[in-house]
Amino acid sequence: AICYPLHYFTKVKPKRVQVCVCLCWMFAALYTGLLLKNNLQPPGRYNSCIGECVYEINYIANLFDLIISFIFPIIVIVILYIRIFGVVVYQARAMRSHIVVVTTKVTVKKSEM
Repeated sequence: AICYPLHYFTKVKPKRVQVCVCLCWMFAALYTGLLLKNNLQPPGRYNSCIGECVYEINYIANLFDLIISFIFPIIVIVILYIRIFGVVVYQARAMRSHIVVVTTKVTVKKSEM
């Protein structure tokens, strides 16, 4: 939407957005199910009293969980924000040079840039 604003509506359709959202939720459900599968096979195996919910996870699964649910999303968000910042800087420089070429009389405030 930022890099190619005129092509946004041709590339991003409501159906494609629905499919992506459904895939994200299905991946989250599958991932949580895999983490909880040990507790689901013999239900209540880890409970020591009625109503207690115990969640057991080993170190490898804990590291995998940290990478998948915390580090990977942060890396993706940072990369996207860097791309957006680069496009914004490029567009601001293009506007600044365009304003200098087109108008020499009109003064532009720094806040307007």
